[in-house]
Amino acid sequence: MITRQTGLSARRKRGRAAKVLLVAILFAGLFLQIGMLARISGQSKKIASVSREIVELNARRENLALSLSMLKNPDRIEALALKLGMQRPDEGAIRVVNLPAAYEDTQTLTAGMPGAEGVVR
Repeated sequence: MITRQTGLSARRKRGRAAKVLLVAILFAGLFLQIGMLARISGQSKKIASVSREIVELNARRENLALSLSMLKNPDRIEALALKLGMQRPDEGAIRVVNLPAAYEDTQTLTAGMPGAEGVVR
């Protein structure tokens, strides 16, 4: 009878140890799962933040492109120039000067307008 009780006691101890081990494994798995979900949640928040920033930066880029196109508008530039007292040059005031291609032969040429000196070295 003593051996039978000892055998039952050993089985009970092994059963309890198996249950404790199983519970420990379940808790470890639960904590790992919670940790992974927390990490995924953090990454999702970062992705959402970066996506919002991309949308904002794209909108800003479009606004800047629109502003740039408005600033480059030739009609606007002409109106500002006229306000500043500038005027369009006459046909005779514009001259095209071809310079030699070689560096040693390069000279600065003036357009032969009144007061111009011709060739400047």
